Amino acid sequence: MFNIYEFYEYLTNMNVSIRLDAGDPDLPPPLEIIKVLKTEINKLGYAPSSGIRELREKIAEFHGVDLNEVVVTPGAKAAIAALIHVLGKIGLIAPYWPGYLSAIKLFNKEKIVVYTRQEDQWLPKTSWIEELAPKVNALIINYPHNPTGIVPTRTWIKELIDIADDNDLVIVSDEAYRDLNYTDEKIVLAELRPTKTVSVYSFSKTFSLPGLRIGYAIGDPELISKIREFIASTYTSIPVFSQLAALKALEIIDQAAKRARNYYHGKLRKTIAIINKKLFDYVEPKGGFYLFLRIKKNIDGVELAYKLAEKGIGVFPGVAFGGDHYSKYIRVSLTAPIQDIVKAFKTMEALLK
Repeated sequence: MFNIYEFYEYLTNMNVSIRLDAGDPDLPPPLEIIKVLKTEINKLGYAPSSGIRELREKIAEFHGVDLNEVVVTPGAKAAIAALIHVLGKIGLIAPYWPGYLSAIKLFNKEKIVVYTRQEDQWLPKTSWIEELAPKVNALIINYPHNPTGIVPTRTWIKELIDIADDNDLVIVSDEAYRDLNYTDEKIVLAELRPTKTVSVYSFSKTFSLPGLRIGYAIGDPELISKIREFIASTYTSIPVFSQLAALKALEIIDQAAKRARNYYHGKLRKTIAIINKKLFDYVEPKGGFYLFLRIKKNIDGVELAYKLAEKGIGVFPGVAFGGDHYSKYIRVSLTAPIQDIVKAFKTMEALLK
């Protein structure tokens, strides 16, 4: 299986100059948050494993949930890993973010994968979920989706919830790109299904704060307590200055989300306009800042990714998101200046021609 983290290190060691591989936002963080960090950086002591009370209360108020349904986490990744650790057999929908598979392997869990196709707009039929549900204990979903950018309808989500209820299935909903949604379908799953469900959120994308490693989870109190136990047993706590920055972020979330949404949606529209349709095809993303491109020439995604690295351009091959089913794909992250994205696509075009 292609290791995305090793390839990331390879690109870094190669001093690749145009980084369209990792989802590392290029939009600067809001100044209000930077000001808090500068003021509070000296707060370097321990904090409660579940998060400081002020932040948890703000999250609870934001979502309309009780305090025992909230835990602050060292990024969304740690929350999802914690749930994988305590749950049984895991259901995945491919293409999927490789971090899920890393945690599944680390904790020696079994998995069953549903493979979706571009021809189906990357959304699994609910009949496929019905077939999967009795075979697993939990299902991880991720919308807006990484890597394809799809956003399901509320009708599809409600059908998914019905299937989960019928099968006593835990849903882990990775909502890291929740604010980068270009449709009217705004869904937080734990608000629709408060039991047997956890919604996981990150401050990395909306607020451009990946280095702070902070996120949160809301949902079923029993599952939330398991995440807290995992944090207490590993990270101990999240730095107080990171949590105070997150508190400020939630205070300005409406304007910050609008800013990020407009920025990445605008860049997406500009990028789509320059893609050579004779070389690539794709489903137009409805959220996030990725393009999952199918290569129409006789070369696979891994070979193209390595050739591009030699030209100073980083992308991730599709096999990282679900194995050989996606060998003809690459994922392009629109987290570089538009002039660099244009240069990258001109380079790709020259290589493929």
